[in-house]
This record gives sequence, structure tokens and C-alpha cells, in this order.
Amino acid sequence: MTDRIQIKNVYDWNSLLVKAENGDSNAQNEVASYYENGLIVDNAVIVEIDKQLAFDWTQKSYESGDIEGIESYANYLSDEKYKYCEKNVDLAMQLYERAMNAGSSSAAHNLGIEYRNKQNFGRAFELYSKANDELTIGLCYYYGIGIEKNKVKALEIFNVINKGCNTGYEINEANFMIGKIYLEGEVVERSIEKARYFLELADNDGDHRSAQEILIVIGRQKMIN
Repeated sequence: MTDRIQIKNVYDWNSLLVKAENGDSNAQNEVASYYENGLIVDNAVIVEIDKQLAFDWTQKSYESGDIEGIESYANYLSDEKYKYCEKNVDLAMQLYERAMNAGSSSAAHNLGIEYRNKQNFGRAFELYSKANDELTIGLCYYYGIGIEKNKVKALEIFNVINKGCNTGYEINEANFMIGKIYLEGEVVERSIEKARYFLELADNDGDHRSAQEILIVIGRQKMIN
């Protein structure tokens, strides 16, 4: 994915619009993004949110053959919440595959989601693997969805996430699953202490309800003398 063009004033925005209108597909993507989210600089509104124009520019980018535009257009087609086009999952899947074949890992993940929705879990797992979606792959191994259940493999993956450069959400979810595995004691020696440690890591921001529910049962570290 290309770096987003930084708009600092109305002049920059108008220059970007000119590029987009002249057929620059990257500029079309940027224009769509700014219309989707809006832009305020130094308390001045540079771009007002306009969901219809966001869709229109996404469609232009898609029609120009831009890979990011193709994937973004597929997102519209696959989500029935959007009112600017009719839902068309079959076309969305074709476009995700096209973007995936051009190197988009997010398109591979999204295509996996669509196969999951069709209950084709084996194909979904293949696509999660192609997208290198570690958390989802680990969950598939843990629950045996699309692949033979293997909690040892799941634990290995969750530990990699815990020590890697993943998002905060992914790290919290991995720690939650590690805590569950230590609480279960199926593939590792059962340890309430280790379970508590990882569950508290998962709830480090105080917003992980599932971890909190288990910690209500086993107690938090700060409650133990």
C-alpha cells in the first residue's frame, strides 16, 4: 500500500483533486479516503466527510485497474451495510483474488473471511495462512477449524505473537489464549499462576471482558497476599 499523501491546506487538496480527475489512480484512492474520513487542519475543515463521493472515487480507481481501488471496491461489494452499491459477494471474491494475486495480504485475509462465511473452512485457513494472519491461524489450530486441532501448535503461534511486533489487540488476544491454555492444562502443566499472569496481560487496558470473567473466578494478582 502506498503512503498516504499529506494534505496541509486547501491548495494541496485541490492539487490532489486535479491529479485524481486526470486519472491518477493513486490520487483517486487518496481522494476517496479523505472523503471517507474528512480532514481538519488547524481547526479548518479542508475536506468534509461525503460517503457518496468516497464510494464514487473508489469506483473510479477500481475501473482504472488500481489494485488498492479493486480491493476497496470489493469491500463495498461484500458489505451489505453500504447503501451506495448492491451487495455482490461473488464479484467481491473475484476482486479479492485479483488483488491477492497482485500481492495484497489484506485481500487474502478478506477472501478467507468470505470462504468462512460460506463454511469452507479449509480454504479459509489456506487464505489466512497466505495472509500471514497469525492470530486467526492460531485460533484455527486451537479450535480445529479448517485444520486438525493442535493446541501445541496454537500455543507456539500465540507465544510468537506475544513476543512479536503485532497490534495491541492481537497481543492481548494471544495472551488471553495462552492464559486459557495454562488454565486448561491439556498440553502444558496446569498453572493458575501462569494463567493469571497472561490473563492480566490480556486485560492490561481494563477492557478485555473475557479475561475479566475468568479473573473473577481465579482472582487477580493484586488481590492475592
